[in-house]
Amino acid sequence: MLELNLGFRLVSFLFFTSLVQSICNRGCDLALGSYYVEPGTEIASISRYMNTNISNIVRYNPDTITNQDSLPSFVRINLPFPCDCLNGEFLGHVFNYQLRSQDTYPKIAQVWYANLTTADWIQRFNVYEPSLLPDNANINVTVNCSCGNSSISNDYGLFVTYPLRPGKTLDSVSSAANLSSDLIRSYNPDVNFSQGSGLVYIPGRDENGNYPPLKTSSGDAAFPLHSTK
Repeated sequence: MLELNLGFRLVSFLFFTSLVQSICNRGCDLALGSYYVEPGTEIASISRYMNTNISNIVRYNPDTITNQDSLPSFVRINLPFPCDCLNGEFLGHVFNYQLRSQDTYPKIAQVWYANLTTADWIQRFNVYEPSLLPDNANINVTVNCSCGNSSISNDYGLFVTYPLRPGKTLDSVSSAANLSSDLIRSYNPDVNFSQGSGLVYIPGRDENGNYPPLKTSSGDAAFPLHSTK
């Protein structure tokens, strides 16, 4: 029965990936995750979930985080992480998360990772059934990313994995990013921006506030896999 279950998951995963996007052969050094800060969230906790140090978070959010001991609420902050080509299948990064009492896959995805991933996406890459999550066990949390696309533009080589929220539209996302709606749409041609959930990929600024250009050694590796489809 175990072999049958694992076999079904493998076939399901391969079917899912073949439907959604293409195979990659390389990633890029840096991507950003847009993390919506709910009240009571501490920067130390975000640092732990995202496997990075606090100084890295502060460096990419100089206008938002002015005091690391007092993180503002109801804002988005950008969190840096490597964008890898995972198993030659898609662009993403695997974070290590230690399970705690009362954790569930939905809670991990929606609360601790601020919808940068989904419960289904977490379950795909772990052996634990949703009802049998052992305290203190380490699990993989996979977040998708993008490295750019030279067929659209060589001017943008750093991208933000951006979870949509209820009430958001293409115009509101583009306005917040200070980029044209046409540009953002070109990187996300199949996305319904009014659906209130799901991931989009938008050009991001580096720690100096600049848009790094697309490197010839990265980008076009593959399109990211949209885990929320």
